[in-house]
Amino acid sequence: MQIADYLSKKKIPIPSDYNKKKRGTKSLTYGLWQQSTVRFILSNEIYTGTVIQGKRKKVSFKSKKFIDLPEEDWIKVENMHEAIISKEDFEKVKKVIKSTKGSRVVQNDYLFKGLLRCHDCGGYIGIRSPDKNGNIYGRCQRYGRFGNFQVCSPHNFNYQVFEEQMLEVLRQVCKEYKNKKKLEEIAKQTKFKQSQEIDLKKQIDSFKQDIEKETRKLEVMYEDRLAGIISLEEYIKNANRIKEIVKGYEQSIKEFEQKLSGESNNEKEKIRLDDLVEEFLKLKKPSKEIIREFIEKIEIHSDKQVDIYFNFKPLQQVNDNLKKFICAKKKYEKKAV
Repeated sequence: MQIADYLSKKKIPIPSDYNKKKRGTKSLTYGLWQQSTVRFILSNEIYTGTVIQGKRKKVSFKSKKFIDLPEEDWIKVENMHEAIISKEDFEKVKKVIKSTKGSRVVQNDYLFKGLLRCHDCGGYIGIRSPDKNGNIYGRCQRYGRFGNFQVCSPHNFNYQVFEEQMLEVLRQVCKEYKNKKKLEEIAKQTKFKQSQEIDLKKQIDSFKQDIEKETRKLEVMYEDRLAGIISLEEYIKNANRIKEIVKGYEQSIKEFEQKLSGESNNEKEKIRLDDLVEEFLKLKKPSKEIIREFIEKIEIHSDKQVDIYFNFKPLQQVNDNLKKFICAKKKYEKKAV
């Protein structure tokens, strides 16, 4: 709604006006952006420059009926036209829509709303309205609806305390990620990957030189064939062999280039994570958006145990190590007592 209002204030043409399409009598609100239009654009991959085909197919050539195909069977071709939405923004929107699906709009918009799941039944953990004392509680939504049928358990917890504790855990994880040892390890890994990248590029250049050699051989053979030095059968036999060799080199180049591309994407992901960590640690009160950048979901057990699932593997590893350290510390303290 905020985006729609912003576009309306800026007098950005709505899609039907932009395409000069007449759609019946114009209402008083014609020309104003609707939130449904913004949602449609932000959740439609075609606006990222991708063309999608094969979403449906006919039941049979005799029938006019179509059936929808699963997304994994669609044909997608990227960068086919100019994008107006970046891939990063499109993925963010997918996460927001998924996390808010089925939730009601309420006055209080809590930081971890939409990210909380029940570990036992897999359903959402709802955040209830403040009681008469101002306390806010989380509870398994499936229990709230089907508790009389012994479906799951309440999983009740004080949300205000939970939010403070989660923010503290996030800060600890981010600080640990940033500490000197972690940075040294990342630097070592980066140097190692840089040497790997140089080796891959050298190998690609070597394959390209081999292709040039084989291509020259083919040209010489063709000239020998024209001069009558070798027979047509010999030429065809050797030409096919050389073509197979070149095909193998080209396949190797393709595989090595894919590896290089993957390494490049990993570096971008690390830079993005570093920027997010820096931004989060500077904020006194983080926004829902940055929380969603970090966290995929949080599972609540019936015994109040909390499992955090991060969107970044390095943060997940730091969090798992911290949990192991805390558990080991508690066991040691019990033994000492």
